[in-house]
Amino acid sequence: MSKLRIVIAYLFVCLVIVILLLRYAYLQINDHQDLLTKSVENYSSIVATQPVRGGIIDRNGVILADNRVSYAIAILPKDNNNIEELFKTLESYINLTALDKKKYAKQLRQSKNYDWVIVKDDLSNTEVANLTSHAYLFPKLNIFAHTKRDYPFSEVYSHSVGYVSRVSQMDKKKLDAAGTTQNYLANDYIGKNGLEQKYESVLRGTIGKKIIRTDAHGNEVGLISNEPANDGYTLQLTLDNVLQQQAYKLLGNHKGAVVAIDPQTGGVLVFVSKPGYDPGLFLDGITPEDWEDLQQDERNPLLNRGAQGTYPPGSTFKPFMSAAALYLGVRTPQYRYNDIGYFVIPGSSRRFHNSGGGRALGTLDFVTAIAKSSDAFFFKLGLDMGVDRMDKGLSLFNLGSKTGIDLPQENTGLLPSRAWKAKRFAKDAYQVNWQAADSVNMGVGQGFNHYTPLQMAFATSILANDGVYYRPHLLDKVIDKSGSVVTTYHGTKEEIPIPKAYLELVKTGMQKVMQIGTGASIGQGLRYTMAGKTGTAQVVALAAGSRHAKFAGEKYKDHSWFIAFAPVDKPKIAIAVLVENGGFGATAAAPIARAIFDTYLLGAESHESMNALRYKKFTPRVNESAHDEEEDSSENNDNGEENETFIQD
Repeated sequence: MSKLRIVIAYLFVCLVIVILLLRYAYLQINDHQDLLTKSVENYSSIVATQPVRGGIIDRNGVILADNRVSYAIAILPKDNNNIEELFKTLESYINLTALDKKKYAKQLRQSKNYDWVIVKDDLSNTEVANLTSHAYLFPKLNIFAHTKRDYPFSEVYSHSVGYVSRVSQMDKKKLDAAGTTQNYLANDYIGKNGLEQKYESVLRGTIGKKIIRTDAHGNEVGLISNEPANDGYTLQLTLDNVLQQQAYKLLGNHKGAVVAIDPQTGGVLVFVSKPGYDPGLFLDGITPEDWEDLQQDERNPLLNRGAQGTYPPGSTFKPFMSAAALYLGVRTPQYRYNDIGYFVIPGSSRRFHNSGGGRALGTLDFVTAIAKSSDAFFFKLGLDMGVDRMDKGLSLFNLGSKTGIDLPQENTGLLPSRAWKAKRFAKDAYQVNWQAADSVNMGVGQGFNHYTPLQMAFATSILANDGVYYRPHLLDKVIDKSGSVVTTYHGTKEEIPIPKAYLELVKTGMQKVMQIGTGASIGQGLRYTMAGKTGTAQVVALAAGSRHAKFAGEKYKDHSWFIAFAPVDKPKIAIAVLVENGGFGATAAAPIARAIFDTYLLGAESHESMNALRYKKFTPRVNESAHDEEEDSSENNDNGEENETFIQD
């Protein structure tokens, strides 16, 4: 070999060595982190750890929503190409139903390729034992424990607590928009209704991440790092479980709603809408059969009658009419009116009769007009106020507006105005303009008036508290898993401009209702002071003399209303009770309110004993680490052609 060739070969070798050294330096400096990550990924796996969803408890610590342990099996779709063969094998060890397969298919459509998809949930102990003992047949099957929502009182709280269900495609879009998608897995649960939906971010917690070392077969052989999940917070509500259950029971087989509020705080003590539904039906996706049953149920159990159902208020409207009329100067406290049993609009022959067949009540002031529920008195007041002043005065009590309660859905109700009617009846030349009869009907809580029981309870609490009020709310405290209070709800104090003297006059009339008026039978034997007002609201207008129950079907019977507060001097509770098609306010709705007041104001001892004996209470999860185991409307009374109108109390 010539010297030249030796030199060339030597230079070539040196060049190669330099290139290799440069490449080595580049990899060490520029690609170090990337290569290290890839190296770790070759022998590790990332496992998400679920947070424990926070519970929901009542004001005394009784658990209203909690978590229970459930065993499930899941697969990675990318590792199981022949799912039908897998199902066939599994059916030898567990009861795999057509519904299970349908739910699997639905979840599969919503999942990503690397998500675990549940094949069957809520395995029995026998099924878990069968699968565990034959685990060698299912190397790519994950048997795991996780928590599922539990609602111990089922339908009693369905319209307030709500429910959770699996994350849907629509939920995913909302999570994407909020930038919180990374906090949920494909099969996760999310609040869908009620407080579960309203406080989802508080109850949910944050997901954790665990990196484990695996062998060549993907089996866990060690822990590399662990970023624990943060459990969700527990919500303590203002609701009282004893009162809630009592109200639900007292409604019996009737449809209706009961809402009770502490006027001093705005805390809601009772929020019942009956009938309710089983929240557990929605946990893993409601079956078509169950959904059809709920949809076809004539009682409409999915309607939240407390916050979404609207009804004519009947005579429970009169105290608010009185306060508004005094405030706006339409009446003075000294005003007197001679009730002859009916009212006639000047220039018209049409008579608007008192309830009970048009019995004359004689000369009345405001107190006795409210106590005896004189329709003639308020027919005339409605006409004298007119729609514009009624709109201005009644809106002070929040009627016709959302209360702002911390529930995801609420109806505004309807406090009618000229503009509303012009829009509503734009194509009806006869109805489009506001008529004198509209004002007359509105004066006694009929006509176009429609409000929710929540609105009526809130308005009553404003009146009870001399015009000072706090917005209704269900949340009282947020509690962490150690039992420490994280935040406490503090409402904003607000006040309406109606002078206290006018409100006191109205309250005196309502107290007389319980002594000499339409609620006297309910007021007997009271051991505290109570002010109330009965209401019997027409569902449809029938010809005089034909409105007795025996002539009308159940669905045409009047709605029974009662509003009240107690004690009168310093009210602790204000209530609105609605019994759909319940008849007279004094016979259906008022007894329910009286029983609840007795329990709340006199039955403290029985509260504690009932809670202690019958109900599971909230216990903080101190040092717990379970993540890995884990009427429509009335017929707008008598705006038509009839010459006589009978309005009941």
